[in-house]
Amino acid sequence: MQIRLEKFDYHEGQHRYCVLSLSQTLFGEWCVEQINGPLGEAGGQQRRSYFTSRESALAAAEKDRARHIKRGFVPIPVQLGLF
Repeated sequence: MQIRLEKFDYHEGQHRYCVLSLSQTLFGEWCVEQINGPLGEAGGQQRRSYFTSRESALAAAEKDRARHIKRGFVPIPVQLGLF
């Protein structure tokens, strides 16, 4: 699962993005990865959190998603390339 969120604040001049992804590791744990930073500029942050069950990882991802939406981010549809 992958969700891309973007925030455009023209008054402050901020254009930011956040990508939340949920995946299973090689050892069976679940990983919630959050990557965020400014659009079109260098820099940004990456954070990973590991969970033992899919349900707890999904709950953490939904919590992060809700927190970003509350801060003004908007979900953007992610298109996957064709193989």
